[in-house]
Amino acid sequence: MSDQPADSELLNQMEQSRDAQMQAESEDAAHARLQAQFASDPRIHFSRETQTWHYEGDDGREMEWDIKKNTWVEVVDEDMMKAQQAAYAVAGVDEDTPAAPVLARNKKKRKEPIDYTSNTDPAAAGPSIKRGKPNKAGDNGSGPTRKSKNTAVFVSSLPPDAEADEIAARFGRFGLIMEDDEGKPKVKLYYREDGSFNGDALVVYYKEESVDLAVTLLDDAELRLGEPGTRMKVQKAEFAHKAEGEGSAEANGGHKKGGSSRPIDKKKASKRIVNMEKRLAGWDSDDEFGPAGPKITTSRVVVLKHMFTRQELAEDATLLLDLKEDVREECSTLGEVTNVVLYDEEDDGVMTVKFKDPVSAQACILKMNGRFFAGRKIIAEFYDGRERYRRSGTDAPVFGADGEEGEDAERKRLDDFAAWLMQEGE
Repeated sequence: MSDQPADSELLNQMEQSRDAQMQAESEDAAHARLQAQFASDPRIHFSRETQTWHYEGDDGREMEWDIKKNTWVEVVDEDMMKAQQAAYAVAGVDEDTPAAPVLARNKKKRKEPIDYTSNTDPAAAGPSIKRGKPNKAGDNGSGPTRKSKNTAVFVSSLPPDAEADEIAARFGRFGLIMEDDEGKPKVKLYYREDGSFNGDALVVYYKEESVDLAVTLLDDAELRLGEPGTRMKVQKAEFAHKAEGEGSAEANGGHKKGGSSRPIDKKKASKRIVNMEKRLAGWDSDDEFGPAGPKITTSRVVVLKHMFTRQELAEDATLLLDLKEDVREECSTLGEVTNVVLYDEEDDGVMTVKFKDPVSAQACILKMNGRFFAGRKIIAEFYDGRERYRRSGTDAPVFGADGEEGEDAERKRLDDFAAWLMQEGE
């Protein structure tokens, strides 16, 4: 009789374990069905940034699937809203200051008791400071400023006849440009008091990473290729906020034409964000935007083809080192280069350049792909991790998946080159 309670308890545990397993299998099956439904619905897309499903409602609102709650919840992008509010700020109006009735109510709640033992006039005493709690607002009484993402670049030295569409086309190759309510790229031109264009512009990207890429590749570059007189100066935008009553913030100086003071439309802003996410998900080299091969954005190795011919190397033994040195010097302007390899047994004239970070590699592709070198059109692309390239002094390909050449092969190449130098000296 004493074993029966133990057996009963064991049976209950087995029942509970089986029920839990069935429930888990049921949840997995339900999750799989939801995934299939989401993938087949054109209104739903998967966000690579948040790794969740997003849904665009008929009213323009963006919804996100909450796995824990098993329901759709509305998405509010605070940083994007801040950026939109800054773009449409009303001159002389502090958007962060509550309305007058709210200020009056808060003032009553926070009213400090008057110290009648003090000989200081309360009206002239200024704002009180509580013990142990310093005034975070600062001397000007404003609240603490929140640092938001900077997705804009400031462009100067533009030609007088430059237009917004032309600037958008040039800068759009290096990242997705934000759009306004009409669906046009956010490119703001600045004008003098007489209404003439002063040569400055502001380009607002959708992603912060595009700013570094644009500054690296377009600073001191030509707006119109082949026209040296159209060289631009490109830098990260610096937003300097004026004192209250002096107008809204301006980027790096200048006057924006129009001075729009429209309030932000949250529905339109939300819908615009959804559209930008969709465009970003489909961003490819076949489009008018972006670099080749965005699917391998983490790669740090760039493959350059048509850099030489085998006949050129045979005729000039010093070309191998000279070419490697020239390529390293050129690519170092885009970022730190950790390795340059020339594959002299490849008919396509292959060289590889390994950078310290993926952004520099992407910049290299944008700069080198399509350029002409010694009458040949260069092909620049990310290393795919599968191709093997051949070079002299080795029986097998020496370029592996990690983008490094073999140490033994490099040592043998240096020994062969030293032997060649000795022969030439004799």
